[in-house]
Order: sequence, then C-alpha cells, then structure tokens
Amino acid sequence: MRHFYGWATPNSQRVSIMLEECGLDYAVTGVNIRAKQQFAPEILALNPYGKIPILVEDGRAIFESGAILLHLAERHGVLLGEDRATTLSWLMVALTSLGPFTGQAHHWTELAPEKPEAARAHTTALVERVYRLLDGRLGEVPYLAGAGCTIADIAAYPWVAKHGWADRTLAPTPHLAAWFARMGERPAVLRGMAVPAGARLE
Repeated sequence: MRHFYGWATPNSQRVSIMLEECGLDYAVTGVNIRAKQQFAPEILALNPYGKIPILVEDGRAIFESGAILLHLAERHGVLLGEDRATTLSWLMVALTSLGPFTGQAHHWTELAPEKPEAARAHTTALVERVYRLLDGRLGEVPYLAGAGCTIADIAAYPWVAKHGWADRTLAPTPHLAAWFARMGERPAVLRGMAVPAGARLE
C-alpha cells in the first residue's frame, strides 16, 4: 500500500495530483508544517531532512517532490511527454526556479516579521522573470513540454496557484492564465489539490 505524507503545500500537492493522475490507491497522513509535525521522530525516520512530501512505496521512503514525480512517471509510463529531455528541462524550471522563488517572495511579502522593500522587490522580480518565461513558452504550446500534460505541468501548477504569494495576478501573463485554467479543469488536479482533506496553511 502506498502511503503519502503531506499537507496543503504546493510541493505536497504536486505529489497528490500525480497520484490521482496515475489512478493509484494510497493512504494519507497529514503532516501539519505550521505545528512543526515534520520534525516528529516518525517523519524524520522516513526523511532525515524533516520535509514533506514523502511517499512510502514497496517498503521504501521516497522524498523530494521532483524525485517522487519522476519515480511515478517512469514506473507507470505516464506524463513524460513526447520528448523526455524537453519534459525534464521544464520540470527543472518548476523545481529550481518557480517553486523556490515563489516561496522566497512569500516570506518577504507575508511571513517575515520585518519586510524590507529591497528583499520584497528582489524576490517578486525573480518570480516575474519565471512567469514571463512560462508565458512565452505557453504562447507556443498548450503545455510546458508540448502538446500534452506532463510532470512539468504538475510540478508548476500548485505554485502558480499561489501567485498571490508574490503580490501578483495572472492577468499580465494571458498564456499562463489560460494554461492555469486548463490544468484546473483536470479531475485529477481538482482531487489532488484537496489532499489531505481539510489541510490548511494558516
């Protein structure tokens, strides 16, 4: 039995969406990061970094959202796209730029007790650069890796859903907005975004 450990975070939602896209059965344990549950001994035993998401499958723990996405895509032969290298290139944009930059912006726009303007401006500009890149790409193709949805789109979607964390809307990037609407209509995306049930970041 697969067991998913996660919370209402974009990185966790990547994995829950992927599990739903694959049509897999899995159990769920919520790990409330605001309550520091990711540092509980039973979670550290699965991931010594003390981070979620974690997927336990066949008696082994897999952690880091990108690793889990790639593992599931390769194991089940789905969502790797027409050209694996292209899919991996755009996956890495989501993993190394979109997610981290949006998280940094969230810190300086909302979470930090002090919010220096230089830090806010720097991090939101990094997000703007990625959004311009994604918008240009999606003006050429319907999905990041080409004609169909791949793990690159799944990695990007939950972070684009948090565009407000970077003090922005999707209106200035219409191709990205159209992609976001398409992705949001996928049944697996709708189901995955609601896992774990009742989880909230507040």
